[in-house]
Amino acid sequence: MEDEAFGLSSTEDKIHGCILGLAIGDALGYPTEFISLSKIHEQYGPNGVTDFKPSCDHPVGTFTDDTQMTIAVAEALIEAGRRDIDTLMRVMGKRFVEWAESPDNDRSPGATCLAGCHNLSQGNHWRDAGIKDSKGCGSAMRAAPIGLFYHDIDRVVEVACASSLLTHAHPTGIAAAAGAAVAVRLLLDETPPGDLITRLIERTGHLDRDYRNKIIQVKDVLSETPADAMDVLGEAWIGEEAVACALFCFLRSPEDYTKTVLTGVNTSGDSDSIACIAGGLSGAFNGIKKIPTTWLERVEKSDSLRDLASRIAQEASASHRVARTGWS
Repeated sequence: MEDEAFGLSSTEDKIHGCILGLAIGDALGYPTEFISLSKIHEQYGPNGVTDFKPSCDHPVGTFTDDTQMTIAVAEALIEAGRRDIDTLMRVMGKRFVEWAESPDNDRSPGATCLAGCHNLSQGNHWRDAGIKDSKGCGSAMRAAPIGLFYHDIDRVVEVACASSLLTHAHPTGIAAAAGAAVAVRLLLDETPPGDLITRLIERTGHLDRDYRNKIIQVKDVLSETPADAMDVLGEAWIGEEAVACALFCFLRSPEDYTKTVLTGVNTSGDSDSIACIAGGLSGAFNGIKKIPTTWLERVEKSDSLRDLASRIAQEASASHRVARTGWS
């Protein structure tokens, strides 16, 4: 069945929703990153940010390094296709270095991501490039395309963990990347939101204790206000907190994309990363039709993001067909 508004199949609709949804969440959260909730209310009013706002020298609708690196991950998956993990990671590493050295990399990129990219540019093997003591959210914020691309969850976990090693080599950061990717896959496969935490722990909880404990905490705070919940879950600068905060935003309003991303945007801490991950989750579950048209039209590189989503859908479908039938 095709979505009448966009001429997309159900799966394509969700893939488009995830890619556009994460970019929009990221762009909405760009102005509120690094500032407290009280400052957000002081600057933007009692309801906080409810639409795109300019940030630094960038116009409204501009997304950050979160989406830029997500695009790099997606392009690497498309380029490498079904080739082995070593080939895929070398392609992804090349894409990361190109991003790091691009003049467009002017949106407060993370220090760990930049350090990992520097190591890659110096010829370090991808397994050794990541910073071993960093469990920042940089590998989780960009992991959504992995969940879109692979149908087999074991493969999603393998690739997401490997992708983290390019920049973030701490076990908790690695687990967070896997969690972010697997959550997208589970929602794309129509896992009921009420079962999401349980299923996510089943598939990724063995990877790291700190990650597992933080994800479990989400269940305990779902009835709390966002401010009180974030006091428990954290400010999302580190991977397990970013995934947990994004899950909270999604699960308190699973059928409402707008409410989900605006909850993430209006938080103290790494607001753009929370809204980016949460927007991808909501988009993967609800599809592009639940995202306000005005945001779809005004987000940076909207047409390019749609094209990217279409290519992910095409390659993911082809790869799945080959995996099932054995022909190529």
